[in-house]
Amino acid sequence: MDRNSVIGFFLMLALLLVYFLVFDPGEQMPAEGQSQTIDSTLKISDEPAIAPDSASGTAALTAITDSAAKARLQIEQLNRFGAFYPAAEGETKKLTLSNNKVSIDISTKGGLPVEAVLAQNFITYWDSVPVRLWDGAVSSMALELKTRDGKPISSSDLHFSVRRYEAQASGDKPALLELELPTTEGNISVTYILTPDNYELSMTIDQANLSKVADTGASASRFVWKASALHQEKGIANERQHSSVFFREFEEKRDYLSESTEDETTTEGRLNWVAFKQNFFNAAIISDQGFESGASLKSYPPALEGDTLHTMHYEAVLPIDFSASAAGNFRFYFGPNEFKSLKALEVEEFGRIIDYGWGIFGWVNRNIVRPLFIFLSELIPNYGIVILIVTILIKLLLFPVTWKNYLSSAKMRVLKPEMDELNKKYEGKDALEKQQAIMGLYRETGVNPMAGCIPVLLQMPILYAMFRFFPASIELRQKGFLWAEDLGGYDSILNLPFNIPLYGSHVSGFTLLMAASTFIYTRMSTAQMPTTTQPGMPNMKLIMNIFPFMMLFFFNSFPSGLSFYYFAANVISIGQMWFIKEYIIDESKIREKIEANKKKPKKKSAFAQRLEEMQKQQQEKLRNQKNSRK
Repeated sequence: MDRNSVIGFFLMLALLLVYFLVFDPGEQMPAEGQSQTIDSTLKISDEPAIAPDSASGTAALTAITDSAAKARLQIEQLNRFGAFYPAAEGETKKLTLSNNKVSIDISTKGGLPVEAVLAQNFITYWDSVPVRLWDGAVSSMALELKTRDGKPISSSDLHFSVRRYEAQASGDKPALLELELPTTEGNISVTYILTPDNYELSMTIDQANLSKVADTGASASRFVWKASALHQEKGIANERQHSSVFFREFEEKRDYLSESTEDETTTEGRLNWVAFKQNFFNAAIISDQGFESGASLKSYPPALEGDTLHTMHYEAVLPIDFSASAAGNFRFYFGPNEFKSLKALEVEEFGRIIDYGWGIFGWVNRNIVRPLFIFLSELIPNYGIVILIVTILIKLLLFPVTWKNYLSSAKMRVLKPEMDELNKKYEGKDALEKQQAIMGLYRETGVNPMAGCIPVLLQMPILYAMFRFFPASIELRQKGFLWAEDLGGYDSILNLPFNIPLYGSHVSGFTLLMAASTFIYTRMSTAQMPTTTQPGMPNMKLIMNIFPFMMLFFFNSFPSGLSFYYFAANVISIGQMWFIKEYIIDESKIREKIEANKKKPKKKSAFAQRLEEMQKQQQEKLRNQKNSRK
């Protein structure tokens, strides 16, 4: 052995001595029940294999250094992950479960879904690729736990192994993925099942082994989901206005955060489900046993102005009580806001993710308009024609109410000359006396000035219901009619090279037609209205004539299906007005009836008597005040 080999040999012995004095793994006390596994894992070979030459000595030194680094890493992982440390390292792979409707990627690192892509029948408008429900690159999903000694653990840092994998669902055979998470007390299994012809992914966690290594008490575990919803539709501004977090607490109705603006809440009761909802799609997690109270939900728009990729960002932190016997069972829904698909889940209030409006408006849409629309769409392939037929049927249904409204307007037109005389007679005089004279004229002629308001109020639920129905109907998505290529988005007959504030950078053809027809209808219905009003009162005729021009700005970026409906409704209303005036209502006969009413003795109702008495008292009070000032 030459001098260099001897020096190298003693240097290596010195390094070994320093290592065992400073980094002695025997000083690290393993957790209870972990000694055998940890000792066998951290054991360093004590069989020297040092060759008596300098090259072999260098190789041996490198091997010793690597062993020391690995031992140090394993000790750090033990301190950080406790009983979960066997899963700290592993291979990261994406495994896809798919059927004829959806493909879902699940990562072996974290053991949770990282992306969901719908089938080819749903593509984005702006880049014509299959719809992805969230951006996997900037989104995350994790199960946060605590070890039995209180250490926080996130599934996003742990590696699962694959026990069974069947990627494709077909026939009666579901797609299946069984993952295992190794721990010092046995493996924790997670099973996913995706059945054919379904948007629902079921997830089951083996709680028996989980309880051996983790705190499974109430709120010790949390499911954390942060997602970035992607731009899918024509017109990102309108899309953001219909994106939010929808949720339901047990014993409550479904609720939601503010759409299009930042909002957050903390639930007071147990949460049944939470959905990250866009206009036509949603990604949701459901627990039949419920998440614990105190769930934190948040929705906010992208931080960068001009972001044309993301529509909204969402966050959900859901406390879990794994001590419940079935709380390890969850369901995910990755699919469209389609009434039939949502109802198939048999989850209470989940169908109301489709926001048809509140109260009576939502009831009208769900129970009258939607069934009619679906029935007609199954018979007629063109959705523009379906909208037209729905409009005709609704206008026919409302015809008796419309006729009553026109009849009241006709009576007011016949009475207009006498009203003008009263206005002229009492011009500049006491307003109370003028009002009494007008009420006396109404009572004498048998005309009720409020009769025209009641039919309008009866029509309001239908008018507003339509305003909510068409923007929420996925059936209209990317369905064309005439020049509109997408009835679920705005139509454009001219793209402008600049942006007009509050209007946009395009011209909607159906909005132009709707505004023009509204203007014509308004002119016809207000032809007999006075152009002047009492001092201090707004000129209603002027306001009603300006309103159609305001609609150009308001509706320009709304779905073209909605604008087409209002345009068709206006055209039918104009036709009804002409028909009623020409063939049903005879104003000369109305005049004869009014004159006959004047000759009849009038018996005041109790209400009319009280009203007249109040007016007299008020008039007397005003006179006394004037006299006292003198």
